[in-house]
Amino acid sequence: MTDLALAMEAVKAGMAGFVTKCHQGDTSARAAVVEEAMGLLYLGKDFRVWGGVVLNHGAGGLNPSAVYASGKMGGRFVWFPTVDAENDALYKKKHASQQGLGNANEQPIRKNKIRILDEQGVLIPEVKEILQQVKAFNMVLATGHIAVQESLALVRAAAAMGIQKILVNHVSLPITNASLALQKEYIDNGAMVEHCYYTPMAGLCSWEEIAESIRTLGPEHVILSTDLGQPANGSPVEGMEKFAEQLHSLGILEEELYQMMAVNPERLLY
Repeated sequence: MTDLALAMEAVKAGMAGFVTKCHQGDTSARAAVVEEAMGLLYLGKDFRVWGGVVLNHGAGGLNPSAVYASGKMGGRFVWFPTVDAENDALYKKKHASQQGLGNANEQPIRKNKIRILDEQGVLIPEVKEILQQVKAFNMVLATGHIAVQESLALVRAAAAMGIQKILVNHVSLPITNASLALQKEYIDNGAMVEHCYYTPMAGLCSWEEIAESIRTLGPEHVILSTDLGQPANGSPVEGMEKFAEQLHSLGILEEELYQMMAVNPERLLY
């Protein structure tokens, strides 16, 4: 599904906007083009599209210059490595038979996978440079597919620098799965945590696991997204609707769903 097709479907569903992400680069420029096109197609509609940069090898890895360029182009998100994270590669190698882990996103080019801690467990210097750019442009820091101990170190460092918009991705995905105790630690350091519709849809976690996280942490600390948009996985708009239905069936209230799908994203994006 293209960004423009998604935007047209989303506006008809009453959505106010979306964030577009690509594992292989920066979506800031295309987000701006789609947002401008929507303004011409739907006069009077304030529909927003945000992009950002994923710090995989396609963007130069842990590259502060890529973050600076994204920020200058209006990028809103900085995702730490996803498919090029060492943690992602190690999990997929160990669980090679497990379906739904996105192996098709891997590049055939052989480069060392990325970790953000040195052998002593200290964040490597490039991370601080990236965080400085994140703060300078008031961007959202997202953890990607790095290991949980890396995510916690990153969240703590960002909070210490005064970065206030922090999102820990995929806390229910096996690659980056975080216990409830660790999720609490994330939010105690100022982060929000993300659950994606794709994860239970693909059988990678249970619906109840997500509902329990919401009940434990409180909906004010949770973002719900879909992680959809790939050709084989259906529409993000439909995915969001089904996500709400499933969680509502488990006792999550409508006002709590609205908090996690509208209020909390707005807090990060504006």
